[in-house]
Amino acid sequence: MGEQAGTAPNVAFVTFACHDGHELTGPTPRHITITVEPGGRPIEPEGDAEELEALKDAYATIAHSFSLAMAKELGCEDNGGLKARPSLDPA
Repeated sequence: MGEQAGTAPNVAFVTFACHDGHELTGPTPRHITITVEPGGRPIEPEGDAEELEALKDAYATIAHSFSLAMAKELGCEDNGGLKARPSLDPA
């Protein structure tokens, strides 16, 4: 799921490399990090372990979807290495 990814019940991020993007120029790949978190005042998520795991998966899915859309929009080679669907299994 990108070069790096991380998630918690209230935040997730995906980092991917953009090679040969039509919107980005230069000899080296650009590394882009997309972070998803709630806006406003920080609130500690509540719930049992299953509910917190579902929140982590939801944030990871949103971060992946936005990253994939960004990679496509920028014209990154191979969509920045991002697959069509996120991998929600811990590595």
